[in-house]
Amino acid sequence: MEQEEKFVHSWFSGCREVRRLSGSIVFGERIGGTVFLAVKRKVRIMTKFKGFTLAEVLITLGIIGVVAAMTMPTLINSTQGAQYKTAYKKALSVMSQAVVMNIALEDYDLSQVTEGAAATAGTAGTEYAGDAQSLYTLFRNRMNVVKVAATDDFQGDTNGNPDYYKIVNVTDEDKADYKAFATNHVNASGNAFPELTTGGKWPKALTMLFYNDGITFIYDNTQSTCAAATATTEDEYCFGFIDVNGQKAPNRVVACDSGSIKDSGKDNAACTVSNPTDIYPIAMYDQSIVPASAAARAVLYAK
Repeated sequence: MEQEEKFVHSWFSGCREVRRLSGSIVFGERIGGTVFLAVKRKVRIMTKFKGFTLAEVLITLGIIGVVAAMTMPTLINSTQGAQYKTAYKKALSVMSQAVVMNIALEDYDLSQVTEGAAATAGTAGTEYAGDAQSLYTLFRNRMNVVKVAATDDFQGDTNGNPDYYKIVNVTDEDKADYKAFATNHVNASGNAFPELTTGGKWPKALTMLFYNDGITFIYDNTQSTCAAATATTEDEYCFGFIDVNGQKAPNRVVACDSGSIKDSGKDNAACTVSNPTDIYPIAMYDQSIVPASAAARAVLYAK
């Protein structure tokens, strides 16, 4: 009896497995003339994990979606604005370097450029063959130009698309500013900005130089003697537009926030620009390429 009780209390340590049945293990041992059997069952323990219900997950996702919808447009505009600003600064720098290089190689700057040929449709720059030292000659030879065209090529005939390269927006306030700036810096040459209108095409007979980095320079090649005033002469600036991403959207002339322009038309005209865009009016004289509007100035000098 003592031996039987010993087995009952310690059968796990001394018995041997004889059969497995449906997840149970049957152990047995013969003691004297008696066979003792014991069953060890495997017990599955259900663990309860803490988590979120489907409704809670859906509500959270909905909140995230609303916040993203509210913040993404601002974030995208901010990112694109920074890209436009960087490209604009680069364009001014590269064009200024081209003038300096031309002085070293050809011994003339912007004040000495002569009247060149007007751009014509479908000629791909051949109309400038007779130019001696025009704006075209200077910038074509000193910059990496991958394509030459005329604004006439973008009047609706190219690819059958009537809006192939149009001005999406130019505000009256900003146009008045850069046109007044031009008037203040031209005496007798007749140099001027081309007339732009919202939703309209680029005016005809303008030269378009497409650079390898996507920047496009658009200007009137008949302008000449782009010079600042001296003791005996008046200002005779030349003018044009830089589109920092070429034909790609948004094709909007950079604009001041509504009503923010101070001293419109003057050299120190200033304003606030919340959303830099891709087209910038510029002025050219001597060895300088400078912004020609309060908005263009604000983007260039903003911290």
